[in-house]
Amino acid sequence: MPRPAKGPRLWFSPAEQVYFIRDGTHFGRTGCGKGDRPGAEKKLGAYITEKFRPAVRESDLSRIPVAEVLTAYGREHAPNTRGTSPANAGYNIASLVSWPGWTVLSNLRATTCREYAKFRRKPVMKGERLFPGAKDATIRRELTTLSAAIRHWHREHGPLSSIPAVTMPDKPAPKADWLDRQASAQLLAGALGFYRCQWSDVTTRKVQSAWRRDRQAICRHAARFILVGLYTGTRHAAVLGVRWLPSIDGGWIDLDRGVMHRRGEGVGETSKRQPPVRLGRRILAHLRRWKLLDDAARVEAAEIYNRRDLEKRDYLPPAPFINVVAYEGRPIQKLRKPWYAAREFAALKRSITPHILRHTRATWMMQQGVDLWEAAGALGMSVKILEDTYGHHHPDFQKRAAEV
Repeated sequence: MPRPAKGPRLWFSPAEQVYFIRDGTHFGRTGCGKGDRPGAEKKLGAYITEKFRPAVRESDLSRIPVAEVLTAYGREHAPNTRGTSPANAGYNIASLVSWPGWTVLSNLRATTCREYAKFRRKPVMKGERLFPGAKDATIRRELTTLSAAIRHWHREHGPLSSIPAVTMPDKPAPKADWLDRQASAQLLAGALGFYRCQWSDVTTRKVQSAWRRDRQAICRHAARFILVGLYTGTRHAAVLGVRWLPSIDGGWIDLDRGVMHRRGEGVGETSKRQPPVRLGRRILAHLRRWKLLDDAARVEAAEIYNRRDLEKRDYLPPAPFINVVAYEGRPIQKLRKPWYAAREFAALKRSITPHILRHTRATWMMQQGVDLWEAAGALGMSVKILEDTYGHHHPDFQKRAAEV
């Protein structure tokens, strides 16, 4: 079995006392001697940049590799996109490039896309563990990235003679999972360390239950996340980005007006709309109490900085307790382990993700008979999506038709 290629690298020739750029069978002289290693590295960097630079104004599909199109998209467009984070775009590109079936754009057909989907659905062995294959929703996101990369190439390095169509798996049916009031209360209790313990009496066989609390498992930041999600229907990332003060890159709470701004003043609108939402009296009471707690914690942190208490100072971020949902004063990128713990304590199924809070909010509003236009505006979704996904929970759903 041949050894894998090492890629472009520097090689010093003892005979000529000169650095060469070695890339497979290619040997390129740098002109830099033994004492000019930095100069040789600059020549290597220029070589790599030129090697992986996308072709300029190329329109012939048979001469454009799919991998090059994806690389150009990941380097030029993905870091600046607003809808999908660069990390997610990178994951999608890595999955697409891992399949050896992609060649050039002229070979991109419906059969090629179906073969890729079949490849991604297969279980993967990593180490000693077998991981399940990708779901159709994941494959759709990856192929959407491929389609976006082709359009980007057409705009920046084309125009292409024709734009290949990317065939995707069928769109999965929208999830209808939601939590009732009791399940929501159990999830919140789980975040605060409460769990229900049941046992059976040996003599009477009567099942008894009682609530216990594990104080080591208390996650107050997870409780804040759950309450904000339930009472606003805001998405996972937007909740974690909400702050107490106006911000350019994140949402913020206006307690005086009772409004939560889901996105920063300098953030543009995307397809996942994030309009302001009016806050109800229940969540406002929690927010005002949390604001007092965070203000006191911020003052205490300032005193620690002023005292130059180095032992405690190292544990504090530069601007602590700015976010509504924070762990030890620090903002959170994703809520994983606390969510899993709360879900387990509440005895809920493992398929429940943080996005269910948004489903729950939409369902509750429909059950209460809230006007569709008003509910859609508060949730940041179109009236059509709200009606198609949650409309059957509305009291007026087919009310007159059922009585005919």
